[in-house]
Amino acid sequence: MSELKSKVPWRALIGFELCWFLLVFFQQLLFWPVLAYLFYGLWQLPSSRAQFAVLLTAALGITVDSLLVFAGVLSFAQLAWLPLWFILLWGIFALALVEVMSRFLTKPWLAFLLAAVGGPLSYIGGAALSDGIMSFPAGLWSYGILALVWGLLGVFFGYSRRWYA
Repeated sequence: MSELKSKVPWRALIGFELCWFLLVFFQQLLFWPVLAYLFYGLWQLPSSRAQFAVLLTAALGITVDSLLVFAGVLSFAQLAWLPLWFILLWGIFALALVEVMSRFLTKPWLAFLLAAVGGPLSYIGGAALSDGIMSFPAGLWSYGILALVWGLLGVFFGYSRRWYA
């Protein structure tokens, strides 16, 4: 039993879920504690390659979501770009991806399926909790585009694991 506890990355799993909820629900109000957690998580990573993978993943995600905002797939109330809390959310996601999630993305078909379902569901849940801050102006097209984009990202994230794991 204690062997199982030592192999399950509880800090990473609980930390990601808690930070996701805090950022989506409270946005900028809890920016600093979440940023502190991100720095702590980066410090806990076993190598500089893993740290670089987190930063590169966050940059890629911010770029992709910026393109989705400019294309009208995503929208944030009264903003032309991504809010600061959403940018930090990408850092937290990238940390969890490197620490935990990428282990499940080793088969391309499974990576595509998990990401194509999980990614858009995370956005839908975030939009529901964000009190109207985040929306999907293209309606059903937004969901389809998010599923395709996230499916492709899942395959890429699974493939990129060999560079840092």
